[in-house]
Amino acid sequence: MPTIKFQPQAASPPTHLQHPEPIRKIPLALYAHIPFCKVKCHYCAFDSVAVHSDTFIQRWLHAFLHDLQFQAQNIGQNRHRISSIFLGGGTPSIIPAKIIEQILEHLTTIWSMDDHPEITLEANPDSTTPAKLDAWHSMGINRLSLGVQAMDDHRLALLGRPHTAHQARQTFEAARNAGFDNINLDLIHGSPGHTLDSWRHELTRAMMLQPEHLSCYSLMVESGTPLERLLNSGTMQLPDEETAANLFFLTRDLLEDQGWERYEISNHARNRRYCQHNLGIWRSGDYLGIGPSAHGKITLEDGSVLRSINHWPLETYLDLLEHNHPPHCWVEHASPKEAAAECLLMGLRLTDGIPRALYHDIAGIDLVDHKKKEVDFLVGEGLLVIDSCSIRLTSRGLDFLDECLTRLI
Repeated sequence: MPTIKFQPQAASPPTHLQHPEPIRKIPLALYAHIPFCKVKCHYCAFDSVAVHSDTFIQRWLHAFLHDLQFQAQNIGQNRHRISSIFLGGGTPSIIPAKIIEQILEHLTTIWSMDDHPEITLEANPDSTTPAKLDAWHSMGINRLSLGVQAMDDHRLALLGRPHTAHQARQTFEAARNAGFDNINLDLIHGSPGHTLDSWRHELTRAMMLQPEHLSCYSLMVESGTPLERLLNSGTMQLPDEETAANLFFLTRDLLEDQGWERYEISNHARNRRYCQHNLGIWRSGDYLGIGPSAHGKITLEDGSVLRSINHWPLETYLDLLEHNHPPHCWVEHASPKEAAAECLLMGLRLTDGIPRALYHDIAGIDLVDHKKKEVDFLVGEGLLVIDSCSIRLTSRGLDFLDECLTRLI
């Protein structure tokens, strides 16, 4: 995505775009960015700060709720229903449970909700307690995503994680005891020195816990992070390209062999317990972003897309809201070509792909008609399948996702 220079005066949408009706009755997913962390992990480039005093958290909460009200007024809360809520960060588990409860209570007074919305909270083992787990479960949070990242103490230290593998297992067991029956574990492979044998051992330990969901991502080296500096100095070295690829293949094969279905390139679930929040976004659904640096997307009646991007860093975000200025910048994308590219970029990550009719609806043209030469090549190579209903990559095609997207977009 190109860099956007934020202009506070451009925060409100033009008059003719206010209170738009969605072109399709796609449920609205809400992402809440809670920007506090105990420590900054070595690989992390997300907008987060060290946890502050209770007074500062109250200041942030007041601004956050004001942000929620601004967004509701801008897009017309009576025309949308929230289908899922994702409390991410940062580390949502680091703030008091009563703050999480206030956020959910405020949200449900402003918005209409689906009967059984998926409500996910991201939590780290070092800041999760049995009392917090009980409180979260009681307030209606029904999906927990634990930031485990590794099941090996050496790798956890390497990544800058403030917990141990033993703490991760204890937290998982405590979550089960609190009544959570939908738990995801976030894991990362491909860190410096990572081997196939050690990763196989870690995955086995994670599977033994029997979570409903496993998100297994390849380590990304982000600009400006401590990890990047260590790699540039020669202090650390990433696995070579062949090892990195084999770590990815091992993840896919081992998890599928043991009953975790890969429904997205890096996400696996048992008994179809997919992350409904992410599915909605991958399927070109609309979403709302609350909090510093959060992104949103609303589809308008004419098919154009209105995007919101919140300001950051945190002090800028707080200052805008405290002076009653909208914290977001609106960017209108009316180009069907851009929307069609995003549809492929997001939807082809899914093993089910995207509905052929959805692409036609967004792009205004059938993919085969639009990209016949590229489609014929990918189909001929066994990377892509197109039938009357869907456009999807084969298992082999998912392994070469970037190459397939480069040809199609």
